[in-house]
Amino acid sequence: MKKKPIIALVLSLWFTSAYWLGSYYRRAQVAGVAIQKYVDVLDAESTDPQCTLEHCPHSSKSLPGMPENRALFTDNERFNVEMKHSPTGPATTTQFAIRRVTKKDDGMVEAIVYGTTTKCYFPGDIGSISDFFRITLAPSTIKGEYVVIEDKRLSATDKSLPRYTEALYMGKNKGEPSCSWRSKAS
Repeated sequence: MKKKPIIALVLSLWFTSAYWLGSYYRRAQVAGVAIQKYVDVLDAESTDPQCTLEHCPHSSKSLPGMPENRALFTDNERFNVEMKHSPTGPATTTQFAIRRVTKKDDGMVEAIVYGTTTKCYFPGDIGSISDFFRITLAPSTIKGEYVVIEDKRLSATDKSLPRYTEALYMGKNKGEPSCSWRSKAS
């Protein structure tokens, strides 16, 4: 007779944990899609001559579903535009892996992301840098989606960084950036 309540408790815990784990990975997937759209814009900005600190018609703010009150650039996006040094260059590709996602009480989602940006300085001269980022996502105006509203580079000594964890979502592997822009300008 005592086995039935124990079995019911075990099954209840199993279903609850399966539901929680499923929603955690689903949240990582939805965040990953939004972050991929965002980094694709950042990569395109690197060679967009129309993208300056004063005016950037194709900044991440222009992504579909973005809240009206979002700034033109995120912190990291502004830093990237400041570092262009010329209207068109150097070409970049960004790959990322989501290491942790947390849903906040206000409906926002925070993702800790490990990202690697590869830049083409000259044909044959490609360099890359990897960092952790705290990316804040807000519910999109498109039902069921999120959009990136903030992106901050984290210090390697930041205590909020997760210890080694499996990637919950891997962004597209874009390979190395095209170096053709430099040879066309010569």
